[in-house]
Amino acid sequence: MKIRFIAIFLSAVCCTLSAVQAQSPEPFRPKVGAWYFGGWSVTPDQTGHTFHISPTLTSEYADRMPEWGWREDAPGVMERQIDYAADAGLDFWGICWYETGVRKEKVFEELNTVFDLFLAAPNNRRLDFFLLSCQPVSPESWDAFCDKSIALFKKSNYLRVDGKPVMTFFNVQDVIRDLGGEENARKALESYRRKARAAGVGEILLGAVTECQGDIAFQSRFKRCGFDFLTTYNNSNTGRKHIGENDYANLTEGDRKSWDVISACTKQLGLDFLPSMTAGYDMRPWGVDHPTLPQSDYWYTGVTPQRIAGQLETMIEWVQTHSDRILGGNLSIIYAWNENGEGGWLTPTASEGNARLTAIGKILNDKKKK
Repeated sequence: MKIRFIAIFLSAVCCTLSAVQAQSPEPFRPKVGAWYFGGWSVTPDQTGHTFHISPTLTSEYADRMPEWGWREDAPGVMERQIDYAADAGLDFWGICWYETGVRKEKVFEELNTVFDLFLAAPNNRRLDFFLLSCQPVSPESWDAFCDKSIALFKKSNYLRVDGKPVMTFFNVQDVIRDLGGEENARKALESYRRKARAAGVGEILLGAVTECQGDIAFQSRFKRCGFDFLTTYNNSNTGRKHIGENDYANLTEGDRKSWDVISACTKQLGLDFLPSMTAGYDMRPWGVDHPTLPQSDYWYTGVTPQRIAGQLETMIEWVQTHSDRILGGNLSIIYAWNENGEGGWLTPTASEGNARLTAIGKILNDKKKK
């Protein structure tokens, strides 16, 4: 009788512990990526420069040069970048993609060289990746656009949320216009989803890069077209206070404003949100070399590894607090891995070494241990 009582007691204790464990929430694990700009593999001109590897950038702003040089297509460079990013705790890259079939210039093919480099790298599975479409589309090119992107969705390390590949459009207003307006864009996205299912990919998640506007009418356009989530590439314009020099504190304030304003709209619309933070912004070198290029008349100073890491920690905490509004409940992204020409980068450089990655690595790797 005594043995039977003990058995019943232990069984009750085990059931209670199991119930408590079942009710305990899973620990929050942030999943953080960075935007990757593939503009560093273009064929140089007779002076050795390209549009992006421009004279002023390589001379007056040489401190921004990555430790491996300006080009990303030299042997071993991609492998080093992947290891640096993964060792710092980054989970994925959102890679700018220019494959549309509309513009056939060689430069746009070379802007996509990064995919060949990344997919050929023996260590590429250390990072996931997803597409950020950056070029025009048309009804005539749409099927080819869908087929080419769906083929990449099938890669084992393509970023998925709940099993669904993530795809984002940078130039969304142009996409809607060029496809013939909201209703035709909605039909095009529906055909995209059907193609993905027919190809065995399943459901896909389509995102739109938007602006920091609290106008629900502005943001609802993306809902009507059939997008699943909104994001920003960077929040430089949101943080600016005036023409000319702005302190990085203004930029971090712009990040937080973007998170609050856009996520309030997405929650109301039933969309998800992928928040981004901005690790600097200063387009002056490209502005000097390309006077016809639309350029910013403002820039940010005082960007340090410690301030970037502090803003990253702030973003992760914000994501955790607002996880019900967030894509996947835990995703966020940094501008940028390698926008060295625009002034936002994480890559090791001639001036700072690996300081930025070391600083964010302490935040990310610590969060993943908890």
